[in-house]
Amino acid sequence: MARHNESDMETLRGLVFGIQHFSIHDGRGIRSNVFLKGCPLHCLWCHNPEGLSPEPELQYFAERCVGCGRCGHVYRHMEQLAGVSAEKKESFVKGCVYGALELVGRFMTVGQILDDVEKDRIFFESSGGGLTLTGGEPMRQHAFSLALLKGAKRRGISTALETSGCAEKEEYRKILPWVDEFLWDFKETDSEKHRKFTGVGNEKILENLRFICAQGATVTLRCPIVPGLNDTEEHLRGIARLSLELKNLKAVELMPYHNMGVAKGRRLGTICQQEYRVPTEEEKHGWERRIAEIKKSEMREEE
Repeated sequence: MARHNESDMETLRGLVFGIQHFSIHDGRGIRSNVFLKGCPLHCLWCHNPEGLSPEPELQYFAERCVGCGRCGHVYRHMEQLAGVSAEKKESFVKGCVYGALELVGRFMTVGQILDDVEKDRIFFESSGGGLTLTGGEPMRQHAFSLALLKGAKRRGISTALETSGCAEKEEYRKILPWVDEFLWDFKETDSEKHRKFTGVGNEKILENLRFICAQGATVTLRCPIVPGLNDTEEHLRGIARLSLELKNLKAVELMPYHNMGVAKGRRLGTICQQEYRVPTEEEKHGWERRIAEIKKSEMREEE
């Protein structure tokens, strides 16, 4: 990666599809979540399909459309817009006076993002919170993520990185000193199933996870669970065993499937997602109890 001076890091641009203030679920304390576009995985249950593409996209809100035709009915051909410039897409948005078209993804500098995040500093200081990079996959924009995390730390803002683990080990090595906590997705124990569910195997993901844990990183393991896909005894056992193997894990969090990504995929016009059943709270508690039972059993066998 090319070296950046202080001025470069303030002006380097990345593609952002949202900044969420006052989040309490993505790291310690109250967080400002910055969502970066682009992801190497294509999970069947993706909760943020607007983060998959590494370029700005249009989304269409049918309920706002009156069929006036001022946009040239571009929403009927959104699957053909790949490669169309962000400026051209923005012109389609401006041509819709009813707000039926919106652009997902805008280029922002490190300085612009951090100035926005700084608005929450009083909440960071009172809660121990800070900035969380998420997506998409922040490591897909590695140079920008690194500059953003460095900039945050230099402003005295705590940092967290949510990642699928699907990037090069050397990139994690470079970013490691600038991350206070990793939120690491673990989607499926069996690599072939992982490939079926996400498009890639899990070997690199697990290798990177073991690497950063060996370096002493603070890691929370986050496990999305989707009924009918990975809510299996095999995967629950895999989560339990991994949590026992990685002694310095901060926590293991089960992330039950929700279906909000389905509507977002439809608005993009290019993503057709299957909708799965949303699990009940009792099911989630059952998974948690089963993992605890497996861990106790494994620990007794080791004694």
